[in-house]
This record gives sequence, C-alpha cells and structure tokens, in this order.
Amino acid sequence: KQWYQRRVAITAGYDVDFSPAHRNLFLTASTDGTIRLYSTLQPKPFQVLEPVSGYIFGVQWSPVRPLVFAATTALGSLLIYDLKKSRVGPVLQIPANQTKSPVYSVAFNPKSDTLVTGDSKGTVKVWKLSQGLSSQIRGE
Repeated sequence: KQWYQRRVAITAGYDVDFSPAHRNLFLTASTDGTIRLYSTLQPKPFQVLEPVSGYIFGVQWSPVRPLVFAATTALGSLLIYDLKKSRVGPVLQIPANQTKSPVYSVAFNPKSDTLVTGDSKGTVKVWKLSQGLSSQIRGE
C-alpha cells in the first residue's frame, strides 16, 4: 500500500469529519470561529463559513443528507447547515442550553432522525430533526 500525507491550511482545528457521501470532502471546526470545507485534492479550503464569533468545537456530516451538517459553538449553540438551501449560513441556530455553556460535541444517529450534543456542564441532549433535514432528497 502507498500512504501519503497532504498538509492543509487549518487554523487550530478542534474537530474534523469526512463526508459519508463524498470520499474527498471533509469539514473542520476551528478556533477562529470558522467551519472550513476541504477536498483532499486541494491544499486550501474551497469554502469558509463564519457563523459566529468564538470557537467552533464540533462538526459532523449528516449520514442521510449529503449537503447537511451540524456544528457546535463555544457560545452554546447548535448550528444546522443545509448547503442546498444556503451556502453562507446555518438554516437553524438553536441555543443548546440556557447558560450559553460551550457545546463541545455533536453526533448524528445514522439510524434515526436524531442527533446528540454534549456540553461543558456534562449535559447530553437528544435533538429530533425535521423530516426536511433527516430524509433523503432526490437528486442530492
């Protein structure tokens, strides 16, 4: 087997996730408040999203919708992106807790319409997604 390493320009990343639908596509969550979309075929991101001021801690692609992903923030928010609807901002920005405690992690359930978040207080929340965000769309 041949192994290779490609260095990409990431600003202190907290999390990365490969797309389950596109083998060369991955996301990063960064300390500069950006979410960056990369192709393994390019050294620089092809899209940079700046949803909030503050750190982005977690990112994960939807296992069902190829253009949907979630992110979590230092300001206590859960962000849901649907790149089919908007290429610049989240379609949902939900306060994940009342104290604005950092939300460190996010994970989609590959077998249902839910995702979970974990915050700095040790709280894990289960979120139910709308059918539009959790069901496959023809042609996507």
